[in-house]
Amino acid sequence: MTGQVLCQIDPLWSPARRARVVRTCTALVGDADAAEDLAQESLLQAWRIRDRLVDPSGVDAWLDAVARNVCRRWLRAKGSAALPTGDDDVLDRAGDGPGIDDVLERQEIVEVLDRVLALVPAPTREALIGHYVEELSHADIARRLGCSADAVSMRISRGRASVRHLLETRFADDPVAEPWASREDAGWRRTRLRCAHCGTTRVLMRYERTAVSFRCGGCDPTGVSVHVPLEVPGFHHLLGHLRRPSAILARLADWSVAYWHPVDGRTAPCVRCGETVKTAPYTRPDMPTWSVRRGWYAACEACGQEVSGSVAGLASSLPAVREARRREPRLLALPVRDVVRDGHDAKVVSFGTPEGRSLASAVFLNDSLRLVHVDA
Repeated sequence: MTGQVLCQIDPLWSPARRARVVRTCTALVGDADAAEDLAQESLLQAWRIRDRLVDPSGVDAWLDAVARNVCRRWLRAKGSAALPTGDDDVLDRAGDGPGIDDVLERQEIVEVLDRVLALVPAPTREALIGHYVEELSHADIARRLGCSADAVSMRISRGRASVRHLLETRFADDPVAEPWASREDAGWRRTRLRCAHCGTTRVLMRYERTAVSFRCGGCDPTGVSVHVPLEVPGFHHLLGHLRRPSAILARLADWSVAYWHPVDGRTAPCVRCGETVKTAPYTRPDMPTWSVRRGWYAACEACGQEVSGSVAGLASSLPAVREARRREPRLLALPVRDVVRDGHDAKVVSFGTPEGRSLASAVFLNDSLRLVHVDA
């Protein structure tokens, strides 16, 4: 009865919070009957040390910590094993990866979720807590937030996506988030941008503390078309403050054109240490088409940093091609054509409509890969 009395005399000890503590204890000890007693003991203990609660907004995390300590002492007295850390248990249950519903209801990661939820917009956080912690209906949450039940449903859906993204990116180094970060598709998010090669599939982007990457799930579901290490000073300065996919790719396109063109015997600054490096053509026999098989690289003798870019990447970065893509969002790469330009064998890298009509093209010499003509 003690816990129930506390719920009546102090708003911090509401029936919803008591129910939360009961669920916490049940999850930790696996005994529903014992959990009721342990929850009441936890609430009584919390009442005795309530002066230690500095920030009332963090009462849920504080009560969970008190409950874990009470349950740990109870298990130790019974000679039971220590409380689970969550790693092996989560991985065993994960299969191909845990569902976000399971993650939100796992008491072992409540401390991480407290930090995650602190980064979620307040209305979304309230909806998530109401749904997963207090087990309220969408109608009850809507009345509390002063919005419609449909709006609550949308906030919960977006909140789940936000929590998933945070667990996979910012909190990926936390052990309890490991099952998310270790999945092959962890952190990848669909953008509104279409692939520069196929013109139909939406590009996926993964933004991490150390790198930003792009890939097309249609052209190569497991490969990476663009990978930029953000720990490299030159790239951090270039992209470190950007988050929108379109802004990142636009800035990369400007950099690519400036860095790789023209390439005949030219030098460029190392993106890591700033020393002068020479650019040179490369060939990758494993790549499927000429425009991605050929490209340029620069290796710094001072620090060992290497960068590379394909002909396809430079061609799609040219202002004329980007302008054509703004006019025709479904612009795709057309088959490369052989031509003779000024007496030299050359290749035409074209972009056009699905029907095959070219809207922009670039001509590169076969041997040197020098860009000799752009047509739009």
